[in-house]
Amino acid sequence: MYLEIDPQKCTGCMACMVFCALQHEGVESTQLSRIQILHDKNRIVLLPITCIPCEDKPCIQICPEGAIAVNELGAVVITETLCTGCGRCARACEIGAIRVHRLPGRGKNGRLVSLKCDLCGGDPWCVKACAFDAIRKVEDDQGGQAVYEKLKSARQELTTRLEDAGVLQVRRST
Repeated sequence: MYLEIDPQKCTGCMACMVFCALQHEGVESTQLSRIQILHDKNRIVLLPITCIPCEDKPCIQICPEGAIAVNELGAVVITETLCTGCGRCARACEIGAIRVHRLPGRGKNGRLVSLKCDLCGGDPWCVKACAFDAIRKVEDDQGGQAVYEKLKSARQELTTRLEDAGVLQVRRST
């Protein structure tokens, strides 16, 4: 199972983000949503980003605590009690589907934890909340890599546009 994202249908209403945060955190905080909507300064280019399990799964490979694994649904999940919030998984994810949050009492050390989509146990709230069919649940496990590649390309294009417009600071590797 994976989520298929159609950026052309996304209106930026953020219902997916609100319902995701309500489901997982019990609060209306788009910051704590496992799905994020990236947009340019004028909210013209919209791109919903969530974990589409890729073939390589670099987040699993790089986690020093063994906190990330694939569950029975095919979702890549983080075991919070093992997560130190080091951020390696977030940096390894090429589409930006993992975010590290400072949440007191959460994670292995009680300070930081990485959050990402877990497919809501097979009944994703973002899909139910999206009135525009921009997010769909696909039951098979074929085709997820193609969706991942499309999101990766779209994210790179949006990042370049934002950098060129001076809205996003260019990251320099050392």
